[in-house]
Amino acid sequence: MDVDRLLPTPEAADLIALTREIADKELSPRVDEHEAAETYPEGLFATLGEAGLLGLAYPEEYGGGGQPYEVYLQVLEELAARWAAVAVATSVHTLACHPLHAFGTPEQKERWLPAMLEGRTVGGYSLSEPQAGSDAAALSCKAERQEDGGGYRITGTKAWITHGGRAGFYALFARTAPGSHGVSCFLAPGTTEGLTFGAPERKMGLQAVPTTAAYWDGALLEEDRLVGEEGQGLQIAFSALDNGRLGIAACATGLAQAALDTAVAYANERTTFGRRIVDHQGLGFLLADMAAAV
Repeated sequence: MDVDRLLPTPEAADLIALTREIADKELSPRVDEHEAAETYPEGLFATLGEAGLLGLAYPEEYGGGGQPYEVYLQVLEELAARWAAVAVATSVHTLACHPLHAFGTPEQKERWLPAMLEGRTVGGYSLSEPQAGSDAAALSCKAERQEDGGGYRITGTKAWITHGGRAGFYALFARTAPGSHGVSCFLAPGTTEGLTFGAPERKMGLQAVPTTAAYWDGALLEEDRLVGEEGQGLQIAFSALDNGRLGIAACATGLAQAALDTAVAYANERTTFGRRIVDHQGLGFLLADMAAAV
């Protein structure tokens, strides 16, 4: 069912209506097939990008939607209610755009940000490693600066990358020096020579969008791919994650709403002892508690 939302402007209300229309038309008819077969929804993120849904929280001057974060999060809820994997990947794409937007130079933003925010290229976030998840300061993937301005040579393994092997770019965090102030951030092209990906992880759900490891085997990134200053990587990473956690929470809320809607619909159809099961007080209370929690 449609959710009553507190929105700041009529434009935001129109955006939510557009999102519902696209989600019902493009996501709902495809989700079961792709999740069951574990196949990628080709062309779907391009459709979302063309509709302006992949850069909502960023400025219009760079191709974003210029929407308040609260509106963007409610768009994620609507997407997640139809297809959680797509909503999570949209959230991660928004997360991956943050380093360049918040810490990039004007020249870097002008060069790369419009394609990212307009959804012409979809991003992944490459921070975690097999031995460095929540302890991001323990990461060991190396970025060795080459002499004579020859860029950075990347060596190491990254883990649990949403859209791994599919993304057009990755917000990559690698070590340029020892210690917690020795991590740096890079905007890495997805087609970088020397970058390969593992098989998709076996997950309990979210099967249509792959989550993989990435293997950097001496891959060379140009010097202008450094975002921010050397050693600023953890500051950039944690700044992005502050916003990214809200995105995942919004996806969970949208999925919970879909579960509630399914439960209510079933409770109104199923009958026992001559009554709809929703009319049994015990179940009615349970559904009311679910609605309050969502």
